[in-house]
Amino acid sequence: MQSFNWGVLGPGSIAHTFAKAIAPSKKGKITAVASRSLQRATDFAKRYAIEKTYSDYKQMLADPNIDIIYIATPHNFHYQQAKMCLEAGKHVLVEKPCTVNAAQMQALVALSKCKKLLLQEALWSRFMPCLSQLRQVLKEGLIGQIQYIQSDIGFAFQSRKESRLHQAELAGGSLLDLGIYSISVSQFLLEEHPDSINAIGQLTEQQVDGHVLANMHYASGRYAQFTCSMLSQTSNTMGIVGTEGHVYLPACFWDTDLALIYKDNELIQNIEIPHPVNGFEYQIEQSMQCIEQNKQCSDMMSHKDSIGVMEVMDDIRKQIGVRYPTNIEALN
Repeated sequence: MQSFNWGVLGPGSIAHTFAKAIAPSKKGKITAVASRSLQRATDFAKRYAIEKTYSDYKQMLADPNIDIIYIATPHNFHYQQAKMCLEAGKHVLVEKPCTVNAAQMQALVALSKCKKLLLQEALWSRFMPCLSQLRQVLKEGLIGQIQYIQSDIGFAFQSRKESRLHQAELAGGSLLDLGIYSISVSQFLLEEHPDSINAIGQLTEQQVDGHVLANMHYASGRYAQFTCSMLSQTSNTMGIVGTEGHVYLPACFWDTDLALIYKDNELIQNIEIPHPVNGFEYQIEQSMQCIEQNKQCSDMMSHKDSIGVMEVMDDIRKQIGVRYPTNIEALN
């Protein structure tokens, strides 16, 4: 069995979730961590028994023993850092969103194909077996033909003005951090991209999206609606409505380990697949499997899908007037 040495770039809060998820893996382990703060890297390394620490990203990328990098920094850094990893010959798993716009995603995809390296967006929901099993049930017509999907995701972050979500220079706002789940899970279940989008939103004083409300229409005639907010505590649920029944994904729907299937308001089936650790383990194992198979991405979250989701979010941002600083939207 092939083994993989991982490097973690950016030991923030999400990296701790990653570290806990990879700990039981039989073929992958974290062997290095890099941070602009050597103290933060050292503390992270001590907590998870990691051998090497770096305060310079390029030094970690020069380590020939590291196979794949997990990027866990804020959104605005993802494009440049993923590009740097690929150019250094490293496979890469990038926290969602992989980039801040579709053009950047397309550029990274082209580079990964040229280098024959994995470029995987870490949108963890897409790798969860509960969601895959639900999609198969829907394809079999258990609730008839899908008519529309509705979802709601939001948390009240308005008092945390120091949060990266409030900062345009860090690609903040509710859409890229939260709404991406509604878009991507709907895309996965419907197996198509929207052909038209109508969105409205409320901008904060910092000119990032506090709320977004969007309607998406698909060529098949189906719809998806979602709201996302960083200023309100929402239900954090998703519903899939068919001609003969509906499915309810309880909070938090993106952490998909339970789906309840109803007909005539009667529960007829539930899909429940508890996570062995915390849900990150699926994308970690899938990434290593893809490398073994010489694939540049997983079919569960393909490059085409990552680009498609970014195109939707580009469109929504344009409609509601969210513009990030030019330097973080650039391709250089």
